[in-house]
Amino acid sequence: MGEKEAMELKATLETKGEAEFQVCTLDKVVTIKQNMVTISKEKKKEHQRVFTPSVIEPSFGIGRIIYCLYEHSFYTRSSKDGDEQLNVFRFPPLVAPIKCTVFPLVQNQQFEEGAKQIAKSLIAAGISYKIDITGTSIGKRYARTDELGVPFAITVDSATSVTVRERDSKQQIRVNIEEVASVIKEVIDGLSTWPDLLWKYPTHSS
Repeated sequence: MGEKEAMELKATLETKGEAEFQVCTLDKVVTIKQNMVTISKEKKKEHQRVFTPSVIEPSFGIGRIIYCLYEHSFYTRSSKDGDEQLNVFRFPPLVAPIKCTVFPLVQNQQFEEGAKQIAKSLIAAGISYKIDITGTSIGKRYARTDELGVPFAITVDSATSVTVRERDSKQQIRVNIEEVASVIKEVIDGLSTWPDLLWKYPTHSS
């Protein structure tokens, strides 16, 4: 009820002693007597207004989610010689920003062409990758890959097949160049797991 309606109801009660009132929740008209209700108009000066919120919106942005992902994924492990600690991010393949790295074992024209061929097949499959054709040792390139959180490293060491290395276990399998993109995609999409690939393809230690 607005102020105007309230004042009209007050005037009716004062003159007639009773008034009819529409109760919307009951959907009917009731009779109100003067002794049942008091209507008055007052002015108050508020120095402080206190209220209790009914909705709480917590501050939980994307930054905190990414921080938690970093914190739970980071660890260190000893190098092959045991003389230093290497940083590793164990991002799951699904959330890793870079899914795999591609690099030739040595600076060789044939191996570099094979790396470019694999890169094209990865693009066609929609797989993000990083290619490294520098002359750095294979161990250092693996360490770079692990530090970026890349799940798989593809090393071109033959004209027909490549070595695929898994980041956390450091286990390696041999896969034909034509198959490597589909194999990586299977794991990323959750259609296969790394242990499945160990049974399916020839393996060797890093």
